[in-house]
Amino acid sequence: MEITVKNLLLSELAKRQTRNSSYSLRAFARDLNIGATTLSDVLADKRSLSKSNLEKVMERLFVSPLEKEKLWADYKDQSSRAEVDDRTYLDELTFRLIADWHYIAILNLAKLKDNQADPKWIADRLGIKKVEASEALERLLSLELIKKNRNKMVRTSKPIGTSRDIPSAAIRKHHNQNLHLAESSLHRDPVNTREFGSITMPVNPEKLPLAKELLTKTRKKIADLLEDETATEVYTLSFQLFPITKLTSSTEDKK
Repeated sequence: MEITVKNLLLSELAKRQTRNSSYSLRAFARDLNIGATTLSDVLADKRSLSKSNLEKVMERLFVSPLEKEKLWADYKDQSSRAEVDDRTYLDELTFRLIADWHYIAILNLAKLKDNQADPKWIADRLGIKKVEASEALERLLSLELIKKNRNKMVRTSKPIGTSRDIPSAAIRKHHNQNLHLAESSLHRDPVNTREFGSITMPVNPEKLPLAKELLTKTRKKIADLLEDETATEVYTLSFQLFPITKLTSSTEDKK
């Protein structure tokens, strides 16, 4: 049998169910100290384990050094591919339809357990007008980015991705709105519920592509850390890396 996380989990689950016919997937998830939804999705090939969950599984299943080496190699390979593949990329025209910040917020509200496919509930949670929530909900449904199931929203898309380093008015609009949201949070929300920080430094512009790649990986790591099935709020993580000196070379492209 090939050494994979899925195969190890299925093999161990089968052993435990042989010893105890009432042993459930939920009990297995509890014993592994990971979410039942996460475990179910991994076994159904819908997602991969995060680094922290992989560590928990290897510890609790007492995998051998050889198995650990293989599992870590697979994890690194999947992580590299996920950075490229694990997004729904929208073209400029489609993204323009959902560029306003509350569209992406609603997509993530759909991942909360207690979500309601109700414009009033959405408006109350996001602090927007009911008519805005209603229009956004209908548009996301028509674009098949979410669906309704028993008065709940179900997200049908992967995380949304857009073009990078290509001029786009819609993307600039989205970033600008996030900056205004950050400013509002700075003045409104308690310090223990948010994090603001900055650093100013001399920069070699030739290293910017490497910095952008590192920021992308960091974003994903933080999302993996914070997002789980017990989530109750929606947050935005926003990085800004920009020059405060007048650039010595012409840069016409904007994003």
